[in-house]
Amino acid sequence: MNILGREFITEQMPEGWVICEIWRDGVLNIIDNKLSNRKQAQVKLHNLGNYLIKDCQKLGISPEQYWRLCHGKLMTQFVNQV
Repeated sequence: MNILGREFITEQMPEGWVICEIWRDGVLNIIDNKLSNRKQAQVKLHNLGNYLIKDCQKLGISPEQYWRLCHGKLMTQFVNQV
């Protein structure tokens, strides 16, 4: 799923499903390591997209500026909410 120009996927790990960001070099960065089933992970990914898009629009900045300013802090906030 493309969210503000970055790619995110759900990925199955041996213990369950997680949300990952795909970096440019193809590396998967796990951003939500709270294990869930496939459907729950897809719903969380969709909610993450909605959350980030609304926050970017609220701030009135470009996606590039948004990622530079907010990336780590926002991911932590979202993951802690779910």
